[in-house]
Amino acid sequence: MAGSSQKGKKRVDISLQHESSLDLLPREIWSCIAPMVASNSIQDLFNMQAMCKVFLGAASSDTVYKRATMYKPLAHFLSHLNGPERRFLERCAEVGNVDAIFQQGFVDYFPLGLRDKGMELLARAFAEGSVEAGYLCAMLLMYHHEDEEEVQMGVQMMEDIRISGQLESCSKFFSGISKDVVVLLLEMYAPG
Repeated sequence: MAGSSQKGKKRVDISLQHESSLDLLPREIWSCIAPMVASNSIQDLFNMQAMCKVFLGAASSDTVYKRATMYKPLAHFLSHLNGPERRFLERCAEVGNVDAIFQQGFVDYFPLGLRDKGMELLARAFAEGSVEAGYLCAMLLMYHHEDEEEVQMGVQMMEDIRISGQLESCSKFFSGISKDVVVLLLEMYAPG
């Protein structure tokens, strides 16, 4: 009998030696950390997913993609239309991330030339709370459409934004995007 208790004790010691310290925190904690990682660096999120099964599960959930904040300038996504950034942006938009829906609409409308899809996404982002998406949508309706009804819809959207007191912040936001695009173009076309 003494030998059997030793056997059991060894088994416990062996399992404790192989237990991961990552398992000490519940998955919910890792799921709270992963959106912060994603917001800081898309590459870091991919690295986190590649680390282990615990991180893969936590960093691949819809919650991560819905809560990730797009800190990179909008212009950054223009230079990564086919890379992991694009797939990241699409996944975020699929699960309802308002920042990503706005950026996806911007990218679809301008560099990809998918005007209908871009406008649909911008209108959706505006409906879900992105005033910047509404501002862009209104500008496009007023200046890039010939249908009088669409132009009037753009004027009404712009008036709603003006009344809300957010017109100036939208103007500053798009002024910043213009500067980011100029910097990006200079970097892309700089000599050798």
